[in-house]
Amino acid sequence: MSIEAAQIASGGTVYAIEMDPEDHQLITANGERFGLANLVPVLGRAPDAWKDLPDPDSIFVGGSGREISSVVELAYKRLRPGGRLVANVGSIESVSSVHETLHRLAKDVNLWMINIARGTYQLERVRFEAMNPTFLLAVVKPGSKARNQSQ
Repeated sequence: MSIEAAQIASGGTVYAIEMDPEDHQLITANGERFGLANLVPVLGRAPDAWKDLPDPDSIFVGGSGREISSVVELAYKRLRPGGRLVANVGSIESVSSVHETLHRLAKDVNLWMINIARGTYQLERVRFEAMNPTFLLAVVKPGSKARNQSQ
């Protein structure tokens, strides 16, 4: 996600927080491979890893576990007014917990369930096998953005 975000936000800076050292190294290597000077990989665990970073205009939270709602809440509090937060979760329990948290913080919470199926051959015919769905939740923090919306 951080590589794509850095390519899209070429006029800004993308901070990619990753707690796994191997994945952090992969982000670093891919950032160099694609020549992304605006990508800053940060090795650490949220929320501690972002304490010295500037308040963001946009946040993408990906992950799982019981702490996801508290990470989302703390991330929302750091978000600048007019900024957007998107969370990606994989379980019904996480959807419920994150939705409840975001709904408490903002009035309009958008929720999507994304389903993908992979084509496989069975008896010389193509059949689709469903993969596990993923869920996206998104909010915009009330207030106006201090910076240009096109950035």
